[in-house]
Amino acid sequence: MLSSPQRIEFQALVKPFVRLLNNTAFRLTRSNLEAEDLLQETFYKSLKSFNTYERNTNFKAWIFRIMTNMYITHYRKTVKRPQKFSNDESTNYAHVLSIELSGKKFNSFNPDFEVFEDEVKSALEKIPYYFRLVVLLTDVEEFSYQDISTILNIPVDTLMARLYRGRSLLRSKIYNYDRNAGYLSN
Repeated sequence: MLSSPQRIEFQALVKPFVRLLNNTAFRLTRSNLEAEDLLQETFYKSLKSFNTYERNTNFKAWIFRIMTNMYITHYRKTVKRPQKFSNDESTNYAHVLSIELSGKKFNSFNPDFEVFEDEVKSALEKIPYYFRLVVLLTDVEEFSYQDISTILNIPVDTLMARLYRGRSLLRSKIYNYDRNAGYLSN
């Protein structure tokens, strides 16, 4: 485990991103409980591997890469086999960390989705996760292409192709909704 100064350093680095991590976890999982689990696991894993973080580099990209990798791994596992529950020690560490970061208990996720209309949210949820992830990180969380490339561990060209395809899919879903709702003619 980390020494006390390292733990303090970790908390100082992660504190500005807690809300952003919350929102992203919810947008990825589309479930309060799964978002909380993903966030707790992210805190646990990043705290546990903080020794590997290179000081004076992009901490935001580092911790988002951990969260994204955990989400992708979990998504692939749930696609391959039925849902499985586990009760490990990560919950306790994340709970302690969230209390220390916020000064109060982190009860439930309160998504800040006011920027999206219901139709856009619904359309976004219907596109495949690897496109949705790129669109969310680019257009909602406003990461740079280089940061997203680092987070997802993919070349910028691949990122841009996925972003183009994700936006196209999103656009077509919104267009179909608008046409079916009578907002568009033909």
